[in-house]
Amino acid sequence: MALTEEEKEKSKEKSIDRLIASLDKAYHNPGKLAARGFLIGLMSGLGATIGVAIVLAIVGLLIRQFGGIPVIGDWLNDLGRILPKR
Repeated sequence: MALTEEEKEKSKEKSIDRLIASLDKAYHNPGKLAARGFLIGLMSGLGATIGVAIVLAIVGLLIRQFGGIPVIGDWLNDLGRILPKR
């Protein structure tokens, strides 16, 4: 059974009204919105930090497995000899 144009318009209007009501409810309480934004930022920062740590650990293991990077390894050894030990 096909909907008439008028029924389609009424359905669209209902959907838009529900969307407006839900947005109004969400943005009506700025404290909740700020807390949600803070938690989202905190979790995304934590996730990025953990992700970078995992990637750097894998890269470090691969470099060690393949014998290191000659130029950087030599430079770090020279730096270790130059710097005073505590």
